[in-house]
Amino acid sequence: MEKVFDNKLLTLNLTDSYLRDYSHIKIGIKADYLFAPKEVSILSQIIKQAKTSNVPVLALGGCSNVLFGNTKDRVLILDKELPHNINFEDKNVKVSGNANINYLISLAANRDLGGLEFLSGIPAHISGLTKMNAGAFGSEISKFVKWIEIVNTKGEIKKLHSDQIKWNYRKTDISDYILSVCFRLSSIEKVKINQLCKKYISIRKIKQPLNYPNLGSIFKNPPFYSAGELIDKCDLKGTKKGDAEISSKHANIFINRGKATFSDMQYLIELARNEVYKNFKIDLELEIQVIN
Repeated sequence: MEKVFDNKLLTLNLTDSYLRDYSHIKIGIKADYLFAPKEVSILSQIIKQAKTSNVPVLALGGCSNVLFGNTKDRVLILDKELPHNINFEDKNVKVSGNANINYLISLAANRDLGGLEFLSGIPAHISGLTKMNAGAFGSEISKFVKWIEIVNTKGEIKKLHSDQIKWNYRKTDISDYILSVCFRLSSIEKVKINQLCKKYISIRKIKQPLNYPNLGSIFKNPPFYSAGELIDKCDLKGTKKGDAEISSKHANIFINRGKATFSDMQYLIELARNEVYKNFKIDLELEIQVIN
């Protein structure tokens, strides 16, 4: 793939790391082309050159819902070195896609602005949460998005207003690299915001196995059902494959007890999916992103 990129891009922006260093489930081998650009102009060049050679690009944010397998023949772009910006204007806040959601919630609370508390405790970046239309406790991030700023496949920076985006349950039609997002927040007193954050984080601690690396919910909830309850009814809680395990605390969360591999985790994913279909004729859809 050396012919895809010019030597300067390769020399200054490639990073020699294992993908497990970034994924929240601590699984992933070395990627051939893992970029960490420090400037938006460099990011645009990488995307443009990859597109010219028809090489798929994958944007990596907090990697809180990504399971890495074979990433050969893909270009992976980390957002960690790009500029971090958060700018408030009245009730609007423009935030760079690489900002952590908990940091944004905290800064907004200091201004008595809220609405995103339902995402408290999730170790994710704004870009990933927006792209998947993240939600919890009866709310979704799309409710608060005014517009997003993206880098398209031509390397151009464009703005998309919320009504130009197809928002669905845990997914959108956003295919470009998200640079920033503008949210419209609500006037809420800081004390109330902090109470809500503590409440939601407490619920997560009680229900989820936060003491082990995991990616949160593996499957989307099918209509009228809970994916976790369906997996539980198949008696799969606690099932292991190597160091991968279907959590005994929450059946829709799979954990890494130490040295779990991609194949271990993939085995459990297929097992859960097959057993639920066999018993309930329901085809579970992944909520996480599997790269393989």
